[in-house]
Amino acid sequence: MSSFFSNLFSSLFGGNDPEAQKKRILKNIAKSLQKTKYHFYKSGSHEAEPALAKFFYEIYKALSNAQKAFQETNPKALKNVVINSMLSDNQKEIVDNLSEEAINDFSKKMDLKELSEKVKKDIEAFNSEFDNNKFTKIDTLYTKLIVMMNLCTYDYYFIIKKFDSGFREHNFSTPPKFQAINSSYIAEDLKNFIDVAWGLPFDADWDDVFKLLKFIKGSDIIAPNLWKRILSRIRTIKDRHVFEMMLQLISANPAYRDTYKTEDLHIADDYLSQIRKQADSALENIKKRQAASKVDSLLTQIFGTNAIPKLKNYNDSNCDILERKGIGSYKYAVPLSYLKQFLLEYTKKEVREISDILVIRGEWSNQQMSTPMSEAFHKLLEINDQITVLDNHMEENADWGIKIKTHLPRADRDKDSRGIIQTTLKDANNMAAQCIISAVQNFIIFDRNLKMLLEDFVKMPRSELLLNWKDLDHFAEGRLKEMCVSVYKKIFGFVQLIQNFQIKVDEE
Repeated sequence: MSSFFSNLFSSLFGGNDPEAQKKRILKNIAKSLQKTKYHFYKSGSHEAEPALAKFFYEIYKALSNAQKAFQETNPKALKNVVINSMLSDNQKEIVDNLSEEAINDFSKKMDLKELSEKVKKDIEAFNSEFDNNKFTKIDTLYTKLIVMMNLCTYDYYFIIKKFDSGFREHNFSTPPKFQAINSSYIAEDLKNFIDVAWGLPFDADWDDVFKLLKFIKGSDIIAPNLWKRILSRIRTIKDRHVFEMMLQLISANPAYRDTYKTEDLHIADDYLSQIRKQADSALENIKKRQAASKVDSLLTQIFGTNAIPKLKNYNDSNCDILERKGIGSYKYAVPLSYLKQFLLEYTKKEVREISDILVIRGEWSNQQMSTPMSEAFHKLLEINDQITVLDNHMEENADWGIKIKTHLPRADRDKDSRGIIQTTLKDANNMAAQCIISAVQNFIIFDRNLKMLLEDFVKMPRSELLLNWKDLDHFAEGRLKEMCVSVYKKIFGFVQLIQNFQIKVDEE
């Protein structure tokens, strides 16, 4: 019987009916909202009142000049301005010395190693003046500046125009004529404003922000007392949950709560990292320019020109599309072309000639001592053939070339095709690297032995390695020493040239 009466009362008065409970809660929220002095919402008609538009209009009018000023300011530049305002005179001087232009100027007066040491010491000296207190001051000032900018640049015009379609942006000479509107039209605008305004540090000291803005713009973009009054109004509305209650009623969701993020920005660490990267980048560019200049100089010394013919297929021009697609490249096309040209132009001519004279015609005190030199020369001839094989493999109608040509059209959408091309490139690049590394090793062996023979030559008639120097020199028409020195220098220069490139076999 008691259960019957319980159900009866529930059906008559709402009881545990969730919908009825929600209506009662929303009704109470409407009453609470009505008790505040902010009559922004009319619960009976679910309309946003002109008073809400006036609230935003007054903020917009007060912040209009500041909005324009911030819109003309590069947000990224603000970071540097904030940090520079906290730097000591010594740090400012160091920063100037760490600019790309300054480092380039220093590179004209000192070598790269000395310059790298100077940059390292400058960075250490710069960082040493950053303590926790300075980090905190920088980050706090920047955070306040950004939250102020966010509030000033909020799109007040967009929401105000909904209440008065004739309202013009930044026009405060004609009083607006606000009309009540359907509250659902401004629900998202309120949420956006909450996200921008509720996280403001209301109790913060803003003097340092106004001082910095005056330094940037040359005058106050907003009066400090006016800013404080705006913050006070916003804080009151936030603390009394005015917008929160409005959104609960607009969405018919009593469980709605204000959600917003509190800004806590950190820029000092990034700035220090940026300074280091900037300096490292400048040094790296100098290193590349010097290396390129050195390569050009060595090419001219060795070949008489820096315009070296490319290989027919394995060259940097043929892999442009592979690089654009991020698949890979012919990594060693340039140094391999230098090697091929050197093998053709010198190894098969001058090096062969000196090898024939010394190794074949020479009477060695111990014939086994000629073996390293002989083997090195013949290995270099084999490498020349291997380069030709590699280059032919890359031809469109050859095995590696066919794989690349076949799978390239599908590489953007087919991982397997992309993988096949990358594996092919790895094989080709490894073969190129092996050719270069082996050639350098054998050139060094040949040159080392040639140096020993030159030292033996000047010992005549008490030479120890070759017993027939006079006959060999006669055969070379008295130019044997000159020929040996020329080949030695050419090989030494070529090894120096290749050392400017990072050559390694990928074993992964």
